Amino acid sequence: MPGALYLRPSPRAFFLVADSHALVFRQPSSSESKASRGVVVAEFLPLEEVDYNDLIKVRGRADGVLGVVSVPSERSPIPEIFLLLLTHSTSLPPLIPCSSLQPSRIISVEFHSLSSPFWDQPELTNAARSLDNGYDDEYDEVSATYAAAGGNATPMSAAQQAGLQHPCSGMKKYLESGSFFFAQDCKWDISSRLSSSSNWVKEQQSSSGGGHPLEDFDERFVWNKSLLEPFLDFRKGLGEEMRQSLDEQAMLIPIIQGFCGSLPIHTGRSSISALGMISRLSWKRAGARFRTRGIDDDGQVANFVETEVLLALQDVCMSYVQVRGSVPLFWQQPSAGLGTLQQRVEITRPPQATQPAFDKHFLELLSEYNSIHAINLLGQKDAESMLSQAYSSHLASLKSALDKAPPEEKERMNAAPRGALELSPYDFHSAVRLGGHDKVRYDLDKSLREVVSSRERFGWTVVDMDNGDVVEEQQGVFRTNCLDCLDRTNYVQDVLSTLTITSFLSSVSSPLLSSPTLWSAHRELWADNGDRLSKIYAGTGALNTSATRSGKKTFAGLLSDATKSVGRAYINNFQDKGKQAAIDMLLGMMAGQRPVILFDPISESVQAALATRANEYSSNRKVTIFSGTWNLNGKAPNEALDSWLFPPNTPEPDIYMIAFQEIVELTAGQILQTDPAKKRMWEKFIMDTFAMRKGGKDSDYMLFRGDQLVGTALIIVVKKHLVPHIRNVESATKKTGLQGLSGNKGGVAIRLNLYDSTICFVTCHLAAGHSNVGDRNADWRTVVGGTRFLRGKVIEDHEIIIWAADFNYRVSLSNLEVRDLVKANDLDALLGADQLLKAMDAGEVFMGYNEGAIRFPPTYKYDNGTGNYDTSEKQRIPAWTDRVLFKGSSLRLQEYTRAELMTSDHRPVYAVFEATIREIDRAKKEKIAKELVHGLIKSGGEKKLAAKVGVEIGDGGARDLARGMAKVGLSSSKNQRYPRRPNSSASTSEKGSPTLAAGRIRSISTLQPPSTSASSSLRALAPSRSSSSLSLKARPTPPLPPRPNLPFRPSQTFLHSPTKPTTRLQAPPSLPPALRSRSTSHASANGTGSGSSATSAYPGATSPAVTPSSTGDFVIIPQPSTSDINVSAGARGAPPLPPRVTPAPSTKISPSKSTIKIDSEQKAQARREAPPIPRKSLDINGSPPKEGLMSPVTPDVLKPKNILAGAAGASVNTGTRTRPIPPKPLTKTSSGSVAAMVASLNGNDKKTNDDTRTSNPQSTVTSADAEQSAGSGPGMTDRADVSTSPKSKKPAPMVPKKPATLKGAGAEQ
Repeated sequence: MPGALYLRPSPRAFFLVADSHALVFRQPSSSESKASRGVVVAEFLPLEEVDYNDLIKVRGRADGVLGVVSVPSERSPIPEIFLLLLTHSTSLPPLIPCSSLQPSRIISVEFHSLSSPFWDQPELTNAARSLDNGYDDEYDEVSATYAAAGGNATPMSAAQQAGLQHPCSGMKKYLESGSFFFAQDCKWDISSRLSSSSNWVKEQQSSSGGGHPLEDFDERFVWNKSLLEPFLDFRKGLGEEMRQSLDEQAMLIPIIQGFCGSLPIHTGRSSISALGMISRLSWKRAGARFRTRGIDDDGQVANFVETEVLLALQDVCMSYVQVRGSVPLFWQQPSAGLGTLQQRVEITRPPQATQPAFDKHFLELLSEYNSIHAINLLGQKDAESMLSQAYSSHLASLKSALDKAPPEEKERMNAAPRGALELSPYDFHSAVRLGGHDKVRYDLDKSLREVVSSRERFGWTVVDMDNGDVVEEQQGVFRTNCLDCLDRTNYVQDVLSTLTITSFLSSVSSPLLSSPTLWSAHRELWADNGDRLSKIYAGTGALNTSATRSGKKTFAGLLSDATKSVGRAYINNFQDKGKQAAIDMLLGMMAGQRPVILFDPISESVQAALATRANEYSSNRKVTIFSGTWNLNGKAPNEALDSWLFPPNTPEPDIYMIAFQEIVELTAGQILQTDPAKKRMWEKFIMDTFAMRKGGKDSDYMLFRGDQLVGTALIIVVKKHLVPHIRNVESATKKTGLQGLSGNKGGVAIRLNLYDSTICFVTCHLAAGHSNVGDRNADWRTVVGGTRFLRGKVIEDHEIIIWAADFNYRVSLSNLEVRDLVKANDLDALLGADQLLKAMDAGEVFMGYNEGAIRFPPTYKYDNGTGNYDTSEKQRIPAWTDRVLFKGSSLRLQEYTRAELMTSDHRPVYAVFEATIREIDRAKKEKIAKELVHGLIKSGGEKKLAAKVGVEIGDGGARDLARGMAKVGLSSSKNQRYPRRPNSSASTSEKGSPTLAAGRIRSISTLQPPSTSASSSLRALAPSRSSSSLSLKARPTPPLPPRPNLPFRPSQTFLHSPTKPTTRLQAPPSLPPALRSRSTSHASANGTGSGSSATSAYPGATSPAVTPSSTGDFVIIPQPSTSDINVSAGARGAPPLPPRVTPAPSTKISPSKSTIKIDSEQKAQARREAPPIPRKSLDINGSPPKEGLMSPVTPDVLKPKNILAGAAGASVNTGTRTRPIPPKPLTKTSSGSVAAMVASLNGNDKKTNDDTRTSNPQSTVTSADAEQSAGSGPGMTDRADVSTSPKSKKPAPMVPKKPATLKGAGAEQ
């Protein structure tokens, strides 16, 4: 519903005003929160409680709220929070004629910073300056103070003046691409298909039918689910009447991405039919074409789309659903360069490691759609053939496991042993070459008997338009795929839809069966659908569009397809990187991005207490890791590797990290087009070595993952029993040769999650040359800073990091000296000249890394096949070029040496580590959390609970509560606590979790969703087909059948949904009539008074000690009805908003006007005696921000007006008039404040101030200077950081010198 957006510049707040209510978003004052992270308060207020004074109307309209997003900031270590609003949309024709089932397309959105005005548009900034927001013309004369208040002298925003691009510009462009849709006025659930569980027809006929779309949407397809989550929790916390008002005004809007369209069908009579289509793209594995392929460990596939065709007749409405998705294997293609024009495909995981995720995917589809018939359109040549064969093999394995399941399992699953899951390979290109596109239609209709049988068995969904009842329901879906799931897939789905609609119309004897208008509209919708989905995934329209629209392939269509193919290659190489970053940030998946969650002191305290008792629900596993590196000099294997891979007197490793350099000869041809044959040859040789050690039998090890950058390769081999516990495996490469253009030098990294720990393995080949130390240092920095995984993760984000590489660092001694010292075995003298150790000691590279003691001779350079150092003409100096370095408190080095293999001119080096891996017992953690909550409630009730968490008192807070709750529940374990994880943005300790909504207690199971495993997910298949619409809770992954090659653990249990809340907090008593005046409401809504209606749900929340302990940055306080609020003796009043103050008038103040009431005098005295509140923001680990950075949360500067902080009657004699002493600031003046700037410019050091204070305690000041001093009062300590940002190019403002008499008065403050 269209509304108006208003900005209150100071204190900063946004008001989204609708017909009867307003949603208010603001930054809390220091009295409400002392959190070092960005915290925001939201309120839902009736319009009569909104004071429009000092509000600026934002240009344009606001159709609704899409969410709130936390964006990592380059200006500060603290992320900035932006409110995302829908500003313009266009309505589409209704899917059913004369109904409210009308979709709308998003045209434009806006991001508004809730942290500071730095990103405000110029018109907002200038309007804020023109308002009387606590400063006047005299205040503007000091440019620094004016800049700190958010003003600009030029029609440019602060960001534009600094030359910075808006951090949300990528998301804005993506959301405005024309592919996002929503249900108009949020009257129906656009994310769920028409079915018995989501019957839009019946719900729009009966206002009381079904749940609200915000409660029942299919979370797979709602792209702003994570952005809306704080507001959905806020909505749940509202009373029934307030929640209904919020829903009626449609302020919260869930959106889908894909395609929506509808065309009327005229039958020649008075009745009008309509043909509609909705394609819903899943966000679970979202991304650009070459950057997101295949499947992930959760069973989610790239480009998964549910397409629903709706045919509305006069009496009935028919729905038919199909799905598409990428080949459900772990595979990838080159994401840049010439490889994007070729159909090169690489399968990145072996079959045993792929099967669990494959099974999860299809079992989830079975639970959602009941039966699945997969149609694989890949060809039978080259790369597509490899994918096709693997696809068929995995599906056969799954069907075999289902057939062999025990009878009780089958009965409980209610899944037919045959017919529920089928696969039909169909070479689309081969069929078109033989008989054109007509042959495809004929085959799907006649030749492919399995497809014809499934089509007849699946049927369709029919709804009676008179009463809204579901007459018939579809019993299965076709899952179609090609390589990209775009062009071939869209055409085949069009054919299947045509055949199904034909069958339906024949069954009801409809005259539309022979209507050319219907089939023309059908072809048009499918062609538009293909173009839209192709633009989302690949950047261009779909190929084969001419065949879809006309049924024939034309010459113009061939030219268009060739142009689109070239365009796709360009987009993939030059635009998809930014597009992927925008998608990740929109979905809240960017590394370092914190989720914005509903803050609740109870849950925050529970989380803090859980952290202190981590040893009770987590256990440590010991894992042995072998890390080896070898520069092969382009040689093939010709000697046994046992002495290297199987060190004596060491336990059998669980994980092998094997790194090679120069695996191929570094020729120009190899650099331009890497040949993977050598890597595959070495992989086979390594696996044969493992098998031979077992006597030729299958070994316990599996080739898990490998990657290659020209001659640098990294291979990971793991024990089979660890495979089910490894997740989120990714690889990345970074070129450093020829300024980053060539891969002859560079790095390769592979990261993974093992149980609940993160590990990163890295190898590299740095710049050669004895004296090129600076180039090697630069190459290392390039690899560390430029190697990026999905979601922006980097190498340093992991708990365990191991580098095994040819770093190429040499010994800074002459050749003769080095060789003599090697012969004398004087390694200490050689290590004293080692370039790498020197660089590490100087802090130039590998800061924080360790290396084992080197007790072996230099590994470079030997004559091939001998033990003699280089005797060639170059006579290279021996050096330890091959090294293993590591970081991580959970690593313990067991052995570090070299192996005597002579294939290459290098000797291989290896290190063996014992790693402590953390494993969390989710069920036990949930049990402890429940005990903490219930024990706390039982011990003190609601009031005592509020006092403990620091809502009503200021001395407790979450930390004290955590200490107290650590004694509640299970007995403390004696296990040693796991060491603290490294300070990285990817640390799980920094990830937010949903918390308890205000006014009730939710199950702590929502804090950490239960993990699932492939080994037992078969048991989770529901007895009957599941509902099509999902709740807001995450969909549980069905369990997988046990397999002989993967250990099965029957003890594993999985939760299908979080436990529903059963306990509620009592509502606070209502306020007496005296406290329910409209003036109080006005003040609380706009910060002009001392009360706050929005925070009255938390009585007495005046403590500044409430500090969030989780990573959530959003505080939302539901606004109850004023009739339900009461303040009793046991509960204090609501925390006040910051007082609205106005600037002191420039007129003279007579003594008669300076009379002060006793209560005001006492409050001012208390403020002066209160300890100062530190304003310097902390980063996520509690440490001060880096030098030169500023906090994005900067309260606006206010000039106090008519606030006298002195004692009753206290005044300063100015000779002709009496003026009250300016108020003393509540906080210490920060280094960036105006007062500090003035002191710095005027040279007021501490000694001068002390002398002046002693000699002249009653300083004489002028009126103007007193006002200038008052401008440095409360609220002005942080905003000056805007003008002193390192990005700002403004010079420091020139401020007039104070008179000598003013320095003494300034010292008093």
